[in-house]
Amino acid sequence: MALTIVFIFLGSLMAGFTTDYNSIEPKNLEEETVVQYPSQATSPGHVVFGQYISSDNCGHCSKQGGGSDAHHSIKQNHPDEYVYVTYMSRSFGDTDTAAAGNVAPYNWAWTASGAPDAYFGDRTDQRQSGANAAYTTYDQIFSSGGGMHSSVNDYGMTASISQSGTNYNIDITYKYTGAGNAAGNMKLYAALVDKDCTGYSYSSGIPHGYNCWMAWLTNGNTYKSQNSGSGSSFVSVSPTATSQSVSWTSVPTAVVPGGLSKAIVVGVLMAGNTVSVGGSSPHVYHAIDSTMGPKMDLSIPSFTASTPAGASYVRGDVVTLDATVANTGDLDYNSGGSVDFYYVINGNKNYIGQGTQINTLTTSGAAQTMAAQASFDTSVLPSNGWKTVFGVELSTSGESVTSNNQATTELDHDRPPTSKTPQVIGTSEVSRGQYFTVLAKGDADDNVDTIDTMSFDVEVSKSGMGQWTGAVVTGGDNILYLGSANEGREYSVLPTMDMPAGLYDVRSRTVDARGQTSGWSMATEVFDLMNAPPSIVPNQVSPVQCDISTKVDMTGIISDPETPLSGLSITSSDAAFVGWHPTTTEVEVLFAWSPTQGCPLGQQGIEIFMDDGGDYTTQG
Repeated sequence: MALTIVFIFLGSLMAGFTTDYNSIEPKNLEEETVVQYPSQATSPGHVVFGQYISSDNCGHCSKQGGGSDAHHSIKQNHPDEYVYVTYMSRSFGDTDTAAAGNVAPYNWAWTASGAPDAYFGDRTDQRQSGANAAYTTYDQIFSSGGGMHSSVNDYGMTASISQSGTNYNIDITYKYTGAGNAAGNMKLYAALVDKDCTGYSYSSGIPHGYNCWMAWLTNGNTYKSQNSGSGSSFVSVSPTATSQSVSWTSVPTAVVPGGLSKAIVVGVLMAGNTVSVGGSSPHVYHAIDSTMGPKMDLSIPSFTASTPAGASYVRGDVVTLDATVANTGDLDYNSGGSVDFYYVINGNKNYIGQGTQINTLTTSGAAQTMAAQASFDTSVLPSNGWKTVFGVELSTSGESVTSNNQATTELDHDRPPTSKTPQVIGTSEVSRGQYFTVLAKGDADDNVDTIDTMSFDVEVSKSGMGQWTGAVVTGGDNILYLGSANEGREYSVLPTMDMPAGLYDVRSRTVDARGQTSGWSMATEVFDLMNAPPSIVPNQVSPVQCDISTKVDMTGIISDPETPLSGLSITSSDAAFVGWHPTTTEVEVLFAWSPTQGCPLGQQGIEIFMDDGGDYTTQG
């Protein structure tokens, strides 16, 4: 069918897209048991050492307000004046067992049966058997001095414990601060205890108190527990005005099941040929445990991991790790050590660099804190990780508290996004000059990007040809189907007049905020570009002479997107039309002279009909 062609084109554009979030599991913290009804004991003015005999089946030991609660309540009220160890046996009928602590080189000077029972000052005459239910069983003997030597305040001690790999680092220091000379023939009673007595399996199911003996700390960096260790003697000491220390580095953390959070070190200065001595003479000069002050304590109040992009990284970014180390204890720290940074993969620490040496840190002033920094190239991290844990830890010596010597933080991995198959919205049969909509979809595939930070590249090609172009695509500002599985951005495509008719493929890829791109996702034969009729461009035609047959080239005046000019059929009923010459793409015209009108002058138009063989009816 032949038509005279005039076209006006209109269009619109739209857009959209989305991502998911991962949750982080909360960490549950263990709460410390608190005695509800503390004792009424008053301060004796110095530290007191107690040894408490308990057992698995001892109801008077475990009852509310009974033996175990009474010791613990004194410790709560007087944390720096009471040191005690619980000797926990299986049965009150047999209390001098290896599980309770009766292993060489210790000298068991106490009853072999009966519980609860308690001895103070390492003396058999400072004894309290049985227990009431009022938390006050040991108040009187504690408040009256607990059988300690009168020079107890002429001595000073510290105790600390930390962890290094699978072993503990333990330090006990001692010093004589009085006039004259310290007592002679002195030994260091040193023990490792379990603060909540869960280190052994018991059968009764009742509470088992606090500070249960787990091992003796013995001479020559050795130990002796119920079932392990080679220790054969306690350390002999001679306190002077100069602080001295004894250290252990070979005690496995498994000696106290539960590790550092449950392990307490106890140290006691006592005179005599054995540990313990018993008897009625005062011979305990001082006592300490690792919960008591003054404390040497460093902490990490601030730790951050950052990249130029903020709180996430693209593999290849350099992460900057910054930590602040502070002295939060009561004593200056000058024992050296290091600040070590690390990252975690598959649960394993991987250390970064050589570490930073810890300066002398005072208890106040500018020297109370120090800064440490490290840089890390994320190129070594796995490409499929969702986030990376970074950490910092302190390697120290002599601290009373080490639970605050580590800090961690996480950085999300900004992963390349993924794409989904694009789709055409609305009719898939389109004409040139007619906008149609493509929905581009994808996923951030990380916890960094969101729908507001992602865009898409959209391209079209004649089906199967792979001749991709995005020049005809605009838009991407509007989000469609927010929150649904079909969420995406809306793009507009405007086919140009030079695009051949037929089926077309569409492909899209996702681009995130850092410019990372997904692979292409392609939809094949998703729209059909309809055959367009020929059109006329009203260009100026050169003048022709009157009454002479003239050929006019139609190149640039008549065009068809699918059909070459030579393939068109051009006809006209106008008297001036002579013919169409397809091989030369010329229309031949003759404006004849008339006896009445003469030669036609000025602009003269003729109506022509063009046919490319297409069906432009409604049905076609």
